[in-house]
Amino acid sequence: MRSPSATNEPRSAGAEGDAGGQIRTTVFGLDVLSRAPLTLLGESARRAGRPLELEIVDGSALSEWPVSAELVSDERASDGRPIFSIEAHPDAGYLISGPEYGSHRLTRDGQSLSCFPESRPEDCWQRLLVAQALPFAALLAGLEALHASAVVHERGVIALIGPSGIGKTSLAVELCRRGSRFFADDVLALEATDKGLTAHPGTAVASIEPRAVGHLEPAHAEDVLASNSRERLVRIDSVRDPLPLAGMLFLDRRLGGPDVPVFEEVTDVRMLLAATFNLVLRTPTRLRGLLDVCALAARLPVRRVVLGDETSVAQLGDAVERWLLEGA
Repeated sequence: MRSPSATNEPRSAGAEGDAGGQIRTTVFGLDVLSRAPLTLLGESARRAGRPLELEIVDGSALSEWPVSAELVSDERASDGRPIFSIEAHPDAGYLISGPEYGSHRLTRDGQSLSCFPESRPEDCWQRLLVAQALPFAALLAGLEALHASAVVHERGVIALIGPSGIGKTSLAVELCRRGSRFFADDVLALEATDKGLTAHPGTAVASIEPRAVGHLEPAHAEDVLASNSRERLVRIDSVRDPLPLAGMLFLDRRLGGPDVPVFEEVTDVRMLLAATFNLVLRTPTRLRGLLDVCALAARLPVRRVVLGDETSVAQLGDAVERWLLEGA
């Protein structure tokens, strides 16, 4: 997860009101029900039928959290600074927290989420909500999630997969400039069905480098919600309906690699397993679902895109556009 410390106060985004005064915003295949607007969730997608009750709580999540909980994930920056951690307890569920982002508590069944901002700015605590807590809830609801951005081409959703910082979102923005539609930023939720893999839209907000903002067309960049020296949180015109997954591209940037990207067939399923959102949740049900997703993905065009460390996003966009036009 990229670690924002944005300074602009975000503005509200649209969502749908439900009976009882709740606001529904559907993201990652979840119908998130809250009594307060959640800016970084953006516009609502089509109802998914998987309700998630969300409450915002004053105070700290740690006061009632069991001391016997197990630390199952500890993400740190290259200098050792903690980014976020995940703790698990068989009764209490999961605690996702970070020094800059507050805390989020998920029940074991994934149907209830308590958010503890702990005086963090709205764009910070909601960033952890979007980047970690909601995708984790999607896993508990039976979906799978990839560490991927995604765009919509005429045949369906194309997943852009790779580690943080490789340029997934910048490539998605470049492809939107060329006529594709934005679908997801950094996390892509997938559902295995009898017909294949269905992709569920993420938030209608993208985290992009400041230099990439200027490449967005007015129809694609409607709002810069918050910003700092590293990134801009941009409300972006996105497809809000679930769509078939049509292909996957694994971005592989190498020191001394080719300036003109080379497309290679992927035959090793371990690449897909490595692209999963996380393997913290290792229940038999989740692992069976992950294998089902891998089997269905194997039927799709899946390519490794090898590129050099100096390859520009425009050069990469040219290569991907040719691949898409040639039939993916």
